[in-house]
Amino acid sequence: MDAEYFLVDQGLAEPAPLTFRYHRFAPHSEFGRHRHRWGQLSRISLGLMELLLEDRRVVAPAQYLLWTPAEVPHAAYIRHAMHYTSIYINREQAARLPAHICLIEQTSLIRALLDDFCQRQITVISDPWDTRQAELLVERLVRASHEESYLPDSAQRLLQPILQAIRQDPADATTLKQWAEQVFSTERTLARLFQRELGMSFGQWRARARLLEALSRLKQGDSVQDISAALGYATPSAFIAMFQKQLGDSPERYRRQLLQDGQWQDGLSV
Repeated sequence: MDAEYFLVDQGLAEPAPLTFRYHRFAPHSEFGRHRHRWGQLSRISLGLMELLLEDRRVVAPAQYLLWTPAEVPHAAYIRHAMHYTSIYINREQAARLPAHICLIEQTSLIRALLDDFCQRQITVISDPWDTRQAELLVERLVRASHEESYLPDSAQRLLQPILQAIRQDPADATTLKQWAEQVFSTERTLARLFQRELGMSFGQWRARARLLEALSRLKQGDSVQDISAALGYATPSAFIAMFQKQLGDSPERYRRQLLQDGQWQDGLSV
């Protein structure tokens, strides 16, 4: 399956300016170390996609696009059955995007432009209006926020024990003030370090860690009530609000999509 996928990939002509490929992946699809001739945006319908680099792992949930520049070696792992779209970008337009692998936020406009292409199953762009739409899409991608990873890490000595503890137990309710006391620092110092080292607040980082744990528990079949309690939310509605804010969908709708996509027997169709 991998050989077929990469054979088609390597034979693609340079996009003008974009080329789309559509796939369905089975759960636990793995792709060994490889590289692409063209810059690639990866779009998934739900769940998580992981890219494995030489020095780090990049996790991308469905509300983000994963940008991989041309010729950057990487391996990939997809946890859940899902629809997957590859969007290849020509050299001229790709040069406007970051020179490293990163996550790009799907704003409402970016999502709408991509949805239109995908719903019409556009592959190679030939219509002048579609070319204009593709150029607008690239422009919005350039202007959108970029992140190194959904759940970034840091070796900073004050942050490391905090990040490790929350990764091990996302329900940990220790406040930033309490953490400051434990690591012999101040709340203000830790808040500044979170922004400088991770690009987000302590609360935002912990919410993301909890979301990743929630996705895993939903896959296992745990109820929303059990998950919200296990992750330290006061009520299921508070957990649901967090989930919808992060993924744009409710936990139950996400679970139904998992069950539906889990019925696929084939791992990939082009």
